[in-house]
Amino acid sequence: MDKKNALIFGGALVLLFVGIAIATSSAFSDVIIYTFDQNPAGIDESNECVTFHNPSNESVDIGNWTFESTHGTTVIEWIAEGTTLYPGAYCTCTPFYRWLNNSEEAINLRNGKGEEVGKTIQYTFIATIS
Repeated sequence: MDKKNALIFGGALVLLFVGIAIATSSAFSDVIIYTFDQNPAGIDESNECVTFHNPSNESVDIGNWTFESTHGTTVIEWIAEGTTLYPGAYCTCTPFYRWLNNSEEAINLRNGKGEEVGKTIQYTFIATIS
């Protein structure tokens, strides 16, 4: 192998290992807030929900993560320790009380270290009357 090919091969290996390290360390950020319902039909208590999705090929331990409302009184909910979100899986959380406002609401998702790993856009519910 000549010097040029050795350098190209060495560079390719470095990029491969850097890519593997980045993919491994960023698995937690692959969990997304898939959807939430801040104004469900009927009463809000026990019907407001947020759904998380793991689109990656790795299982992610989301135990001790939190999700929080951002409008009005901030409400923080903890995800139970030992909760694993498997590849391609969804997890819907429905607190038993009203925790979301019906307008100008957004949700933050934080990992066990308190780092923000997901956030929805601010959403305003607009009722239509026929």
